[in-house]
Amino acid sequence: SKNNINKVYAITAYPARAGKFPALLVIHGGSGNASGLRELVEKFARKGYVVMAPDMPGFCNVNHTPHTTGPWKANPEYYEPPRFNVGLSPKNSSLVDAEVAGLEAFNLLCAQPNVDVSKTGITGFSWGGYSTTMLSGLLGKRVKAAYSVWGSGYYDKGSFWKGIIDTLPPATKQTWLTYIDAGRRAGNMKAEYFVEGASNDTYFWPAAVSATLNSIHSRKNHVWGPNVNHTLVASSGIMQELYFDYLLKGEGQPFAKVNISKITANDDGSKQIEIKLKAPAGLKTDTVQLYYSEPNDNWSKRSWIAINAQFKSGNKYYVTIPAAVAAKKISFYAYAVDSRKVRTSSYMYQ
Repeated sequence: SKNNINKVYAITAYPARAGKFPALLVIHGGSGNASGLRELVEKFARKGYVVMAPDMPGFCNVNHTPHTTGPWKANPEYYEPPRFNVGLSPKNSSLVDAEVAGLEAFNLLCAQPNVDVSKTGITGFSWGGYSTTMLSGLLGKRVKAAYSVWGSGYYDKGSFWKGIIDTLPPATKQTWLTYIDAGRRAGNMKAEYFVEGASNDTYFWPAAVSATLNSIHSRKNHVWGPNVNHTLVASSGIMQELYFDYLLKGEGQPFAKVNISKITANDDGSKQIEIKLKAPAGLKTDTVQLYYSEPNDNWSKRSWIAINAQFKSGNKYYVTIPAAVAAKKISFYAYAVDSRKVRTSSYMYQ
């Protein structure tokens, strides 16, 4: 960091053989630390990646990061005001400490002699997902693949932090959104991006995640884990591996793309939903469903109900939403699972 004001600890692992390998930056969530990611770091190293996980000043656990130091450490990791302290300057936000640490960790990772800098990825959880999104936007074409778990930008659209942002003075709010919000950086992303969202997430609501996806111009995909709140989908670990193996090592096949292609209002008040599934050749699709929930301003309290889709022809499926349900202002999305247990979703409709 500037003038070495912060010192950041990181762990790294790499294959025990000579050669050039893809690189992966792994970022912990709020109140976490680098050491907590050791198992994941070692797993990817055994699979042929050079991996680094840094402590992230500004949201790491201040009581369990003895080797990481700096002025930011005077505040508890769960203390929000320093993250939004941009009234005098954006650089005063403790999240700047985090993202500078992330940038420097990425640069250090890419400087290793056994790294193929044309094959780099970033993944992170919660605040680490925010950082995955932010760093991928800042680094542009230097990142080839990004996988965010929960984290996104556009906190002002709907998130745990929306209330804090809305109470900031107008000029301060605009400064934070312009410089610190990850969604406003996402348009510069060149990496292929995947976000593993949770339909009932307390922190990153669907509106924020959707706005982030909409701002990304590169290839992108996502899943809404149904009825989960800041919890991994059942096959999360497998999905991360398959995602990076395909994009950084050229192994395997891509994730399926799920879209709601047509919504038809029937005379009886029901709605027919047409779902298009673009799946890799040779892979079996295990499940295609439509999930819906009735209105509730508290996303974490929503109950998502599945309706199994019926195969139509080609790559098309359909679901009929009963009239009594369609009459309500429901939210809904399509959801598919393939034989690898890879889960993907359509955009969410309301």
